[in-house]
Amino acid sequence: MHPFLVRQQLKYRIVVVEQAEGVAFNRAKLFNIGFVETLKLSKADCFIFHDVDLLPQNDYNIYACTHHPRHMYSAVDTLRYHLPYRRLFGGAVAMQQVHFKKVNGFSNKFYGWGAEDDDMYNRIEQVGLSVIRFDPRVASYVMLSHSSVWRTEGRLEKLQDNKDDSEDGLSSLSYHVLDKKERSLYTWFLVSC
Repeated sequence: MHPFLVRQQLKYRIVVVEQAEGVAFNRAKLFNIGFVETLKLSKADCFIFHDVDLLPQNDYNIYACTHHPRHMYSAVDTLRYHLPYRRLFGGAVAMQQVHFKKVNGFSNKFYGWGAEDDDMYNRIEQVGLSVIRFDPRVASYVMLSHSSVWRTEGRLEKLQDNKDDSEDGLSSLSYHVLDKKERSLYTWFLVSC
């Protein structure tokens, strides 16, 4: 990522938030924690929430925020460079600080894998914003190989139940920082949540 970001001549900071073992994985909560902890480190107006297994292929895919939340990948190699459904908002997304606060961040309720990104799409729509994407020829990614994770059972029911829960998110976030390291290329947090 660093050579890619340097070629774009951006001022940036990479923050990695790792969840301690012993609790089911909660991707969305880790993004919320990253947002909160990054604001403690420095002033930031644009946030890129990025899965670690995705790498952009095109230098014209600018890593910056736009006037609306942006789903940064329209095409990924493992999906034959096709967007599987229109309401997808996962993998790599860009949001202004003001927009992320307006939607109250990601939901903290989605443990395991799946539906937290669809919930974020709903939150964006509920506050009157819309999601934009760049052309797939620009917004294309490669997914690094890793072991498959099964989708969490009941995730779609939870997605439906969460539609009107505006209190869930940044305002209800609870966690403990267990460790923090300032490394040369990124800041790393180990958290319990």
